[in-house]
Amino acid sequence: MNFILSALLVVASFCACFVEDAAMIFFPPETGKPAVLSFRAQFPFNFDQEKAFGSKRELAVSQYIPLYSPIPDRIESERKQSADLLKKIAELQGEHADGAAFSKYLRKEIGLELDERAAGRVLEYPNVRNLLEAVVTIQESILQGKIVEDSRPIKGKKTSEVLYPEPVGTVAYPVAEFVTIGQARENLGKKIAQVFWQVDKKVLDPVVQIAMGTLQPNLRYDQRENDRRIEEIIRRYPSKLMPYDTGDVLVPFRKVMTEEDVLLLAAYREDERKVLFESAPWILFSISFLVVLYNLLLTKVLRPWIHRKPPVLLFLSLLLLALLILKACLLFTPYPVNSLPFCFLPILLVLLQRERISATWTTLLGATLVSLLLGRSAELLLFFVLGGLLTVLVTPPIRKRSHVILPSFLVAAVNASIVIFFLLDWKMLALWAGGSHPPGASLDTLFNNDLLVETGWAALGGLGSGPAALLLLPLVEFVWRTASTFQLNKYGDLHYPLLKELLARAPGTYQHTMSVAFLAEAAGEAVGADTLLLRTGAYYHDIGKMANPRFFVENQMGQGSMHDQLGPLESVRIIIGHVEAGKAMAHKAGLHRSVVDFIPEHHGTRLVEFFYDKACKENPERKPDVRDFQYPGPKPQSRETAILMIVDAVEATSRTLHEPTRARIEAMVRYIIERRMAEGQFDECSLSTRDIGIIVRVLTDSIEASCHARVEYPWQKQEKAEEERQKALPGGDGQRA
Repeated sequence: MNFILSALLVVASFCACFVEDAAMIFFPPETGKPAVLSFRAQFPFNFDQEKAFGSKRELAVSQYIPLYSPIPDRIESERKQSADLLKKIAELQGEHADGAAFSKYLRKEIGLELDERAAGRVLEYPNVRNLLEAVVTIQESILQGKIVEDSRPIKGKKTSEVLYPEPVGTVAYPVAEFVTIGQARENLGKKIAQVFWQVDKKVLDPVVQIAMGTLQPNLRYDQRENDRRIEEIIRRYPSKLMPYDTGDVLVPFRKVMTEEDVLLLAAYREDERKVLFESAPWILFSISFLVVLYNLLLTKVLRPWIHRKPPVLLFLSLLLLALLILKACLLFTPYPVNSLPFCFLPILLVLLQRERISATWTTLLGATLVSLLLGRSAELLLFFVLGGLLTVLVTPPIRKRSHVILPSFLVAAVNASIVIFFLLDWKMLALWAGGSHPPGASLDTLFNNDLLVETGWAALGGLGSGPAALLLLPLVEFVWRTASTFQLNKYGDLHYPLLKELLARAPGTYQHTMSVAFLAEAAGEAVGADTLLLRTGAYYHDIGKMANPRFFVENQMGQGSMHDQLGPLESVRIIIGHVEAGKAMAHKAGLHRSVVDFIPEHHGTRLVEFFYDKACKENPERKPDVRDFQYPGPKPQSRETAILMIVDAVEATSRTLHEPTRARIEAMVRYIIERRMAEGQFDECSLSTRDIGIIVRVLTDSIEASCHARVEYPWQKQEKAEEERQKALPGGDGQRA
């Protein structure tokens, strides 16, 4: 199982590093479609917008459709100008055809340069009024088309737009329907010449010149609106060099992608391909090496230091869970990487595994794997390592859910400090602090908005770690059947139903349990064991005695032994049976496996010597089978259950000591430990010689303190004297007659 979980962690970590690449292959980014993931930069990346958008911008500008607006009342203004012209001609004809005055009028009103002789011939023409009225009609027909001043805006275009007043709005027309004012005047001249071919050319030519001079464009190029539209196109295709750091969001999840987003991802993928096939094997090797090294550290190197078999399967599962959750946060949220609640992992480890050494290495591996997901950045690795390790090493014991607040605030402060350290301009700060005050060096520029935002996100990620751990804790407890600090504190409550039942049904065993728990906690604390687990296990180690309480000496209360009426084999079955009965009661009450383990392991495979000796004496010719008088085991698997084995025997034996001096107490403790060691009861746990020496000292001190001499009261002296007097009477047996 260890190998399977380790392999699964390696595969999951490696695949998680390249989820975005796979998504871009199977779901290519397309304009107008939402992004299937949040795409983040896995390495520092510069997006050259000019390179990506330059040709696109030029094409878009070249395909831009110009916009014109109609000049209001152009036909009416032409009619008015023609009417004024006819009126002026009528006036001048009455003044003997003053060609000079007419030429001056045309120059001033129309801007037409017409020599005096030509102007005079027009005035002298008898049907000039009818001729000009007909020319106006031809002008009006020309003005029904779309006449523009300059052909450059529509040159090379296929269509152009005209913005009419509401309710018509914008209408697109083929460029072929547009003519320049020069073309319109040329057409006007041709039509006049075709219609009035019989008119003297010397008269018709000046009339044509006058008509062409009065003809003006009826569409105006909307310079302001066209400039705005072209500027919008340019903004759509920017030309800056956009830098992206490792972990920055390129395109957030579910964003409807624009052309710019598609080109950005294409440019990023092009750069990534250059290093992808080179980095992928190294990433796989690094992950595999780290996971193998982690397993060796916990199972081979660190086990003598942590004094018990670490729950490697639980740790690997927590690493896999953290990896999946944090990767999901990266893929489906647009928030900065600083906001990742990574420290929910070390908080879970502290809640589930009070031992800090293995939790430290697990946190270190988790931080390394998460940094690999984000692009192999040393800054991100340091960010997660510092926050995670500080959580493991500094967090005090968490006994209540409210205690999670402290490590959450601690992580928030550390995360914010690291972000400030990385993002602050230290050079400018030094100059400012030294009084140099370079241009732009002020507190506002040093602590800018970007710095404050990043710091806020980092602090928020730390604050969210505690609630995230509490949210995941029930799931982990249920799946892995592991006990958290909260569960052990619940079991350790003396009002827990099973403990209250023990007090009611087996009060002697209950008192023995309380004494054992006190001694075990003192010994465990001295050697650095898990005192919470040890004390909780001590409370329930003898609950099986409730099945037959009077068959155990502490519950007989001077009423005689129930075993006097039983054979040794039957008696030992009852004694040993309390182990299986206790396990059944514990499972029924829902106690965690780590607590249930104390019930069989505190007896190990020891021999019930009293009844074995009794059986040997009753049948000296045929010795009984030793296995019938041994506890089923297993032997203690942890320091905690080994300590309980020692303390359980020491507490029971200490009650039989007469005149319990320190020397006798210490000799008794050493004898019990040496017997267990000789039997090999500690062979499967990491109880060192140093630990045993400390346990001997602590238990000796504790039992000596509980057995200290007391003042003898007067009534006790009288009773003692009476007993001595009775013994002195004839018979001397101390029995009253």
